[in-house]
Amino acid sequence: MAPENNKGFPIQAIAIPLLIIMMIVLAIFGITESDRLRSYPLTRYNIPIPDDSVSILHGRRIVHIRGCVDCHGEQLAGSILQKSLHTGLIAAPNITMGEGSVIREYSDEELIRVIREGVRPNGKSVIIMPSHKFQVIHQRDLASLVAYLRHVEPVHRAMPRSKINFPMRLYYFVSRKMALFPANLVQRPIEMPESSPSDRLATGKYIASSCVGCHGHHLEGGPIPGVPPSWPEAPALGRKGVAGAWTKQEFTEAMTMGITPDGRHLNEIYMPWPAFGQLTESEYDLLWEYMQQL
Repeated sequence: MAPENNKGFPIQAIAIPLLIIMMIVLAIFGITESDRLRSYPLTRYNIPIPDDSVSILHGRRIVHIRGCVDCHGEQLAGSILQKSLHTGLIAAPNITMGEGSVIREYSDEELIRVIREGVRPNGKSVIIMPSHKFQVIHQRDLASLVAYLRHVEPVHRAMPRSKINFPMRLYYFVSRKMALFPANLVQRPIEMPESSPSDRLATGKYIASSCVGCHGHHLEGGPIPGVPPSWPEAPALGRKGVAGAWTKQEFTEAMTMGITPDGRHLNEIYMPWPAFGQLTESEYDLLWEYMQQL
């Protein structure tokens, strides 16, 4: 009698693909973890921080215009930005001088370095903070910003540490422009102007630098990096977009009242228009002039 021909399911058909997948996962985790643990140079800063009321009030304006409150909350006591299986836990820390604050023990130099470069005192990168966008902030604005953080009402609150899940690491691995570890995106050596430029268009560009994180380096609009895929794309702000379709008055009203010319209410989650209500009339003029050149 002939032996029975037993053709079982080949284990290699499952084991080999699984092994390949595991190797890819481990490689992606290792590369992203290497970026998380990477040490960066500790740039030296010797910037005097004012404590007069005018500078502190100016710092409050900068905190709002630059979007600090969008992540850290109106009281700057921290907030949970994202919490899901896709992202993990992304938390913006408490940046008042209260108990539980991450900056309470920072020197002024260490705080400036975190803001401008995304580098903690231990040389490691912060997580999900657009520090590479803040390099344009000139010395006067930066000093006033730090002064305000030192004098803002302290809130005693400890935020949880951010934890990054694998899908977020994969997204970062594919798109390195995402500011998961922003110290990676900082161009060195780092220069810092002392004050605003005197040229009108250059000043308008400086004001518009608060917009580039969502609207793109040239305010061209498009998908916003690092946000959930359900978010709408940012519109273009140049002549092919808002500056070509709206009047300056309509633009100013939208930024101060949150209502577009066609009657739509701007969602503060996607477009933090109250922050830009801090701009002065002359600043709106300069911003609009710059947008007209794009």
